[in-house]
Amino acid sequence: MKRTFSFILACLSLLSVSCTSNSVTDESVPEVVIPEPVPAVVKSNLVTEVGFMWTFATESSGVVLSDGFIYTHNDSGNSSVFFKVNPTDGTLIQTIKVTNFSNVDWEDITADDDFIYIGDFGNNDGIRKDLKVLKISKSQFKNATDAVVYVTAEAIQFSYTEQTSFITTSTHNFDCETVISKGDSLYIFTKDRGDNATRVYKLSKTPGEYALTAIGGYNVKGLVTGGDYNAQTNEVVLIGYSASGHKNSFIYLLSNFTADSFFSGKVVEKIIGNSTNDWQTEGITFGSADGKKLFLSCETTAFTKSELYTTDKTTLGF
Repeated sequence: MKRTFSFILACLSLLSVSCTSNSVTDESVPEVVIPEPVPAVVKSNLVTEVGFMWTFATESSGVVLSDGFIYTHNDSGNSSVFFKVNPTDGTLIQTIKVTNFSNVDWEDITADDDFIYIGDFGNNDGIRKDLKVLKISKSQFKNATDAVVYVTAEAIQFSYTEQTSFITTSTHNFDCETVISKGDSLYIFTKDRGDNATRVYKLSKTPGEYALTAIGGYNVKGLVTGGDYNAQTNEVVLIGYSASGHKNSFIYLLSNFTADSFFSGKVVEKIIGNSTNDWQTEGITFGSADGKKLFLSCETTAFTKSELYTTDKTTLGF
């Protein structure tokens, strides 16, 4: 019995050693922690931080100031909602849900007195045949006080007459991230991955289907991601970054042009980023009727959270 007991103890001891030597301890496998993006390590002395928007608009892709509020939205893969934001601190006031259209790739937002327009025309691979601008009546949400408001939209559909190939490629000229409102028309500025230029297309505000041909263009030597028009000063502002990555962010101011020949007048560029940091500047809007103030936004990246900024033409040297 004593021998048997000793044998059992020996076996248990070996088993214990075996289990200990082959077991995976908490120390051997460190916990995987996915960090939040750090707050705005990308700094520019040409812009002032207003407030973070990453908790609701992590991929803020367009901004517009309308009726005293900022409106912004996320891009592809997100819900079909846009957000009413306080322009003084970037906090969320209201979420507005479009119930009859999905967010294929919402890339910019603009407005006139009566409507919000959202450009669902992001086309990274150059294969989309469902490009559209959503037209949303402000009367559906303007006086609403609920935290979430539900609205419907009408579609202004379009295609590019110059596009004959719809084969996936990263070097095409039919991506788009910018729409502005001027008078009774919308104007689309493309994000040309093929030649780093931008082309301008005129689009009716009346829902329907349209085949568009470029009415102008300019070699911006980069990728245009947002824009706005100021009726009082008759100026257009564009924002973007270099084709080599989300670096060397730039702002263009277009002025002294006639009608919709936007690049026929004075064209001034200001670099606001640098060649080192990843700062994905996406949206821009005039922030005052006199055109002196500007708001801009960026998407969340590994280097910065989605944020609302402000600047002015004097600071930019315009």
